[in-house]
Amino acid sequence: MVQVSGKRVLVTGASGLVALPVARELAKSNEVFAVARYSNPEQKRIVEEAGAKAVSFDLADSDLSPLPKEVDIVINYAVLSPSHPQHYEVNTGATGRLARRYRDAEAFVHGSTGSLYAYQGERPLREDDPYGLHTSIEPYSASKIAAEFLLRHISEDYGLPVTMVRIFSFYGPRGGGVTERIDQVARGEPVNVYPGVRNVFTPLYEDDYVEKTIGAAGIAKVGTEVINLGGSEAVTTQEYCQIAGEILGKEPKFVNNSLAYPIWADTTKMERLLGPSKVSVREGIRRSIEATQGSRVTTAHVIGVPAD
Repeated sequence: MVQVSGKRVLVTGASGLVALPVARELAKSNEVFAVARYSNPEQKRIVEEAGAKAVSFDLADSDLSPLPKEVDIVINYAVLSPSHPQHYEVNTGATGRLARRYRDAEAFVHGSTGSLYAYQGERPLREDDPYGLHTSIEPYSASKIAAEFLLRHISEDYGLPVTMVRIFSFYGPRGGGVTERIDQVARGEPVNVYPGVRNVFTPLYEDDYVEKTIGAAGIAKVGTEVINLGGSEAVTTQEYCQIAGEILGKEPKFVNNSLAYPIWADTTKMERLLGPSKVSVREGIRRSIEATQGSRVTTAHVIGVPAD
């Protein structure tokens, strides 16, 4: 893992699936400001026990004075789902406000999404593929596309080094699309799949997405570095549910009614700059099954909506 130590790091969305384990890892050797609304006091307690400073703040608020004046690194993983009335204000507006406030930072890591690509058929998506609106979550895709354009301009205008990580299928013991489907198999419920095509995804387990996120700070550049974050191992929904079924002793069931077409990452650039993923799909599924379901968080906390 790329080592970041002795830095002042601001992590947004710190109560969620992705940012919480990142904040906890960074707090081992850095001063971490973990920003979230903390509607659940238990989330705040977990963050503070990890050694981070929990900062209760709603990023829909344009007044950033409650946040620290200066930090060395920003990791922006705050997100709202498209059903929330302020999702543009947070997904796009807050990204710009944070980048402007911390224009002198050493690195700004922004959590984008693989859901902003136009559908390219049955092939992995590359960083140079065109933007598009992902079926069933068009407002969300639009808000993340807008944030990327905004960040590029701010990066160039202020000389702010930025890495935009496009997230594909993050999951782990606390949740994510893969974990949700594992739980469906465990309960004997049918799993939705998109009809007529292979439902291929590139799941990235918690240990790996924490490592890649921290590593992304080290490759930030003015004008922005764009990189897909996904597992090096491509697998279909049916295949990983079958793995879960083997471990659970249950036969998965599927129904062809998903509205969201499958997306998976070309991870060539990620592997070159940050290294391949280390946790296999089978191992990640095993760990997620062994974790208690009471530790799960909702899909609303997942950056890469839809969290497939």
